[in-house]
Amino acid sequence: MFGFLRSLVQIVAPIFVISTMLNVGLTQKLSDIIEHLKNVPFVVKMLLANFVVAPFLMIAALYFAPFDTTLKAGLLIFSLCAGAPFLIKLTQMAEHKVSLGAAVMMLLMVVTVIYVPIVLPMLLSGLAVDAWAIAKTLGLQMLLPIAVGMLIVQFLPDFAKQVQPWVGWLGNIALYALIGATLIGYFPNMIAIVGTGAILVGLIFVLAAFGIGYLTGAGKDHLQDVGGLGTAQRNTAAAMIIAVQNFSPYPDVLVMITLANTLGIVMLMFIAKRLGRDNKVE
Repeated sequence: MFGFLRSLVQIVAPIFVISTMLNVGLTQKLSDIIEHLKNVPFVVKMLLANFVVAPFLMIAALYFAPFDTTLKAGLLIFSLCAGAPFLIKLTQMAEHKVSLGAAVMMLLMVVTVIYVPIVLPMLLSGLAVDAWAIAKTLGLQMLLPIAVGMLIVQFLPDFAKQVQPWVGWLGNIALYALIGATLIGYFPNMIAIVGTGAILVGLIFVLAAFGIGYLTGAGKDHLQDVGGLGTAQRNTAAAMIIAVQNFSPYPDVLVMITLANTLGIVMLMFIAKRLGRDNKVE
């Protein structure tokens, strides 16, 4: 059974990524996203928070960590990849405009596609990394579906309205299947990880990243909340692509990413709901 579920992960992962990205393209207007990105100071601070400060914290933590190299690789990949589609849901829960969350997500996602293939090979000297394969896969599975979705909305709006609920449904089902297949299929690996301290490092990183992102808002409530959530919720779709296609001989890399993401989502949903209650009162 474990072997079957591990094979299933290889199939379900790209389905989850492509359907999720296509759904983003089908639900967000490019004009609304561009409007939010005109806030240059916020954009610059978000880029620094996500691609300099947050990864630096993880690198510093892993330097002193005693656990296995593959677990360090999983956490490092997790920390480098930004721009998670789930940010849109977190933005809704925090009672802010979805277009703001989408703008932050797309900004970070585009930079991730360029940034990770360059930086990751520099940091993982002990493991082989195919930079071109990473860039190609991220571009085809993440950026292309978003572009296709936006083109469909632009030129076939009626068709977009009909197909979007089904695409969203497919993405949700694929996510649940991916998490379930990973947690069950790699259960022996997961048990081995518990007690190493790697999970704790991942959770502390998520909380620290939220604090870093929150500071980018410069006192503006909507920017603070979305900045914090956007920095803390790492792009697990991108991280899983890298783990599945570049680190298949090292299953603990994928398991570590899945655990950090799953537990991180639980924490961030709680935080987003709390922010949402505060925003309603205001």
